[in-house]
Amino acid sequence: MTQPNTRGPAAPPTREALRRELRSGFRRALGLTALGTVVPGAGLTRTRSRKIGWVLLILALASLVAGGYYVARHGLTNTALSIVAQPTVLQTVAVVFVVVGIVWCGSIILTAVQSRPTRLDRGRTRALAAFTTLMVFLVAASSFKFAELTTITKDTVKGVFQAAPAKPGEGAKIVTGEDPWAETPRVNVLLLGSDSGVGRTGTRTDSMIVASIDTKTGHTVLISLPRNLERVPLPASSPLRNVYPSGSYGRPTCLHQAANDECMLNAIWTEADTYKQEHPSAYAGEQSAGRYETRQVISEVLGLKIAYTVVVDLHGFEQLVDAMGGVTVNVKLGPSGRLPIGGYQSHVDPTKVVNNEGWFKAGVQKLNGHYALWYARARATDSDYYRMQRQRCVIRAVVQQVNPGAMLGKYAELAKIAKDNIYTDIPADNLMAFVDLMERVQKSTITSLPLTPEAGVNTARPDYEKIRAMVKAALAPPPAPAPKPSGSPTATPTPSTPSTPTPTPSTPSGGATSAPPTDECA
Repeated sequence: MTQPNTRGPAAPPTREALRRELRSGFRRALGLTALGTVVPGAGLTRTRSRKIGWVLLILALASLVAGGYYVARHGLTNTALSIVAQPTVLQTVAVVFVVVGIVWCGSIILTAVQSRPTRLDRGRTRALAAFTTLMVFLVAASSFKFAELTTITKDTVKGVFQAAPAKPGEGAKIVTGEDPWAETPRVNVLLLGSDSGVGRTGTRTDSMIVASIDTKTGHTVLISLPRNLERVPLPASSPLRNVYPSGSYGRPTCLHQAANDECMLNAIWTEADTYKQEHPSAYAGEQSAGRYETRQVISEVLGLKIAYTVVVDLHGFEQLVDAMGGVTVNVKLGPSGRLPIGGYQSHVDPTKVVNNEGWFKAGVQKLNGHYALWYARARATDSDYYRMQRQRCVIRAVVQQVNPGAMLGKYAELAKIAKDNIYTDIPADNLMAFVDLMERVQKSTITSLPLTPEAGVNTARPDYEKIRAMVKAALAPPPAPAPKPSGSPTATPTPSTPSTPTPTPSTPSGGATSAPPTDECA
């Protein structure tokens, strides 16, 4: 027999119970919205739209696992470069960031709507809406920022790097496999610092260095060419031979200079550009007659095949130093004890400097981009050769002091500097091979071969056979150490670090005295 229900109907919830329920539901909605912000779809899995949530969550986790596996297999650097080196892939990545951002933001909003309690009061409703708006803003801003950086990277790569070698047969032979340089024992890269500023005629390459790299060991020789090297040899195929049939760039005249002036190496660029303007059919197929002719002439001077060229505008260098917050160098004033900031040597009195902003002070100090550039360019009180030394010291200081982590926050600014001020014919597809090569260089040694009078080079009447012999000797592998006599004590090796030694002084007979390398920048 069924007992009658004597308990009566359930009592309505009290006001306090409703408040607790609303607070609990409000906190749950905030938590699920935050969870959906951290992990796409995770918050939705606890709402009526759980199927959509699980699809988004599985896709997010699968993408994360696949990406992690690819990075673990190929390495972070190679993975990044495999994307950076392909502008079409970068464009796809930018679109993916935008689409993912839109879907992610939509899932956050849906999570907040689905998890919101039905009886939520106006104050908590506004608080949830504000919190959801903030979460959507964070995801949207991050997604679109990544898409913007990806687009900037694509434009920078397309603007700086070439899609392929300029001509068949140019460039180094890079192969697939474990060692991309297996079939290229040595690669020579021409580094040019150009200045086409106000008050200067055409483009002047006042900094010319060839980095000759042993691709197996990474040992690198930096061959510095003085700007005032005269009577440089012209290649047999050079259009300038129509003006200088002797094959030597020099008197009786230079197209851009007065008839009594000498023609120097750093004037080749403007000379070729001038000839191109007067003879449009010359240098057919070349983007820049001056850049091409400079490369070909330097190749003749050194007797080396130059695989790639990198040109950096000096004002871009100034912007780079400013972006990294300045560079600390040990300022040296040279033999005169004075070094001007800007200005030039007076044409009336060569012992005076005019139009300079002031004078450098000796000692260790932090220079901004403007002063770092002028420290590397000044020569009015000493010579080109002291300037070449200062350039090496400033470049070395920048490489040693740059902080990649700090510079990451200025990526967009740096990308614009690179796009506007750097040219190279290194193909983008070869970036990963060059990263591998730079790792070998960092683990090896760097030496210098400055072609200066101190090294036995007469810049006014240079002996180019002698210069090529010097280059060949500098690139020769070091001799194997002589075997020690049995029973002799074994010397304790001293650790060595990559350095750029100063040239050994030349004796009057042309031979070099042996002197230990010193730090020219200390």
